[in-house]
Amino acid sequence: MPNRTLSFAYTACAAFAALLAFLLAATAEQTMFVLEDSEMVWITENEGTHDIDAVARTVQQVADDHGAAVGYAVLDVHEPSSLAHLYLAVSDPDSHYARWLRDGYPAFGRGFTVQTHPITEFGEVGPNGYYFILGASDVRPVLRDALAAHGLHEAPGTQVTELWHYFTGGPLFNLLAVALLATVAAVGAGVLLSARDYAVMRLQGHSYPGILLADLAKIARLWAVALPAVAAATLVFLGVYNGWNQLGRYTPLALVFLTVLTLPCLAAHAAVLGLVHTTGILPALKGRLPVRSTTAAVYLVRVPVLVLTLTILGSVVLSAQQARDQRVGLELYEQYGDASRPALSANYGWSDEQAVDDTLGPWLRRVDADGDMVLAVHSSLEFFLPAAPGNPAPSDGDTSVLVVNDTYLTEQEVLAPSGERHGPGETVRVIVPESVSVPTDQLVEGTNRWLALYGAPDTFDVEVLTAAAGQTLFTYGAQRPEGSRFLPLLHEPVLVVLPNGQVLSDNAYVTHMSGRSTVFPDPEVVEAFRAENPQASRYISMVETLTTSARQEHAATLTVLRSELFSLAGAGAVLLLTAAAACIVYVRTRAQTIFARHISGWTFLATHRRLLAAEAAVAVGFVGWATWDTLTALAARNDPTRALIPGTEATGAEPFYALGIAAASLAITVAALALFHRRIVREGTSQA
Repeated sequence: MPNRTLSFAYTACAAFAALLAFLLAATAEQTMFVLEDSEMVWITENEGTHDIDAVARTVQQVADDHGAAVGYAVLDVHEPSSLAHLYLAVSDPDSHYARWLRDGYPAFGRGFTVQTHPITEFGEVGPNGYYFILGASDVRPVLRDALAAHGLHEAPGTQVTELWHYFTGGPLFNLLAVALLATVAAVGAGVLLSARDYAVMRLQGHSYPGILLADLAKIARLWAVALPAVAAATLVFLGVYNGWNQLGRYTPLALVFLTVLTLPCLAAHAAVLGLVHTTGILPALKGRLPVRSTTAAVYLVRVPVLVLTLTILGSVVLSAQQARDQRVGLELYEQYGDASRPALSANYGWSDEQAVDDTLGPWLRRVDADGDMVLAVHSSLEFFLPAAPGNPAPSDGDTSVLVVNDTYLTEQEVLAPSGERHGPGETVRVIVPESVSVPTDQLVEGTNRWLALYGAPDTFDVEVLTAAAGQTLFTYGAQRPEGSRFLPLLHEPVLVVLPNGQVLSDNAYVTHMSGRSTVFPDPEVVEAFRAENPQASRYISMVETLTTSARQEHAATLTVLRSELFSLAGAGAVLLLTAAAACIVYVRTRAQTIFARHISGWTFLATHRRLLAAEAAVAVGFVGWATWDTLTALAARNDPTRALIPGTEATGAEPFYALGIAAASLAITVAALALFHRRIVREGTSQA
């Protein structure tokens, strides 16, 4: 068997592979609906000349002609975060796709359900949407042409989500990177720890290939025990978790990850073993190692781990803050019962904008005029008071603006300085907290510009009123322009209040609905519209309660947080391994010098000044890079002429995170070095 460190590394490859395959399967299923290999056609353009029954027959004919199964997938209207529907056309009645149709789709994860139906029943939701081709290849062009004959077309430039897309960033990428670095670092450390054993084998006449083959044989014997053990544990877990659903798809994923993790480990094993062989046999018997090459290899792992740790720590902090805010927000949402937010269908809502505006716009205006809809649009004061020559940015540029309707004032209490409550009115009103200092004439001009953009081109009479200071208002989860806000509260926002149903254009109503800015306290209003207008109801893909949406977002954030905490612990383990490896190389090369300096009265810092200076240089360089990168990202964010690259957002706290990581890394190194220092002194004293 290999030594304990190598045994841990190669066993960890199998454990990480099982974990990564599990997380990928559970994550991908919520987006891809089915885990099996499939081709996809996404129909978004509709000429309106089709017969829905004829489309169903065509889909069934394509499946029969090619021995395939074709599924039409759509999210549930009321539970889009946890439920989807799959309408199947199956050619082989004895296939497992037919079992799906009879018994339901065997979902891998617990948090997402796929209900199956015959393709003949998709008339209420089809034909626009996602068509999956299962069990056959090269059928996509045939299905696309067959649907085109019915006036159904795929939008140009349509992209299909692949499994590897989940590793272009985010928690899964971080976990895979940590797994790779941890196992490679552990393999390198394990080979270094066996340097004396390798020297003995060389003294006995074994060559480099012979020693490498002997190590591979030991790894094979280890895996003969470890792989069945990991597989058995995984099977027991999956049996309890999902009854072995999708085991045939999970197993290849796990084997792929095992290969991805094992090959770099074997390459590192061979490379580090080669470095060990560059030392003469006699020095190697004394524990010496090639200093420069081995140290360079150690830091080639150590430096990327520092950068990865910074990324993961930033994600952990952000996820923790989001989870905290979402928890508070969830408690607030629960107070509003069945209040729901409709969403525009991606399958129908973007194919003919004018038709959507003409259908949904008048209805939204009507329910707004009837007081059945709450409008809450989150904007910023900078939008209403843009900086310009001779018009500097307002001192309260960070103040938020909430554009609402009169129904919002009916549902939410907004007080004037006198203590009276602001209520509905006949004009457009701007309500400014008395603690916020803004030029009212410019604010009125900005409001008129906003109204011209989203309402009629005429200039409206805008009245400026005052709100009492210190008020915190509920936003109904309205999204801010720069991204999600997880706590649905704003402290002292400027309110722009619109009379119900009198200002916004049809297009503006639809735009704000697609932007999650319209809420219905009574979801039956939306359901009644959907029942009365079956064709128009296709434009509304979901009507989910605020509570359900918030609960799903909170659960997803907690999953990300747990994954990132695990990755952070793994990154810390890699830092520990690389610190130990650097100290091993340094100590074994300079053991006699260290002991001589100790008995000569040298201090710890003076004795190990070279290694500590190198670690300090790495720490300073890392913090300096993090500071420069953060300043660059902040400058890009504040410069409207520069496009912000996704994934480069900065909070400004990154240099402090980097400082803490560098300090922790330096402390680990000092602690490991002190341990080896005491061992050398103890061994040297006993020999003397």
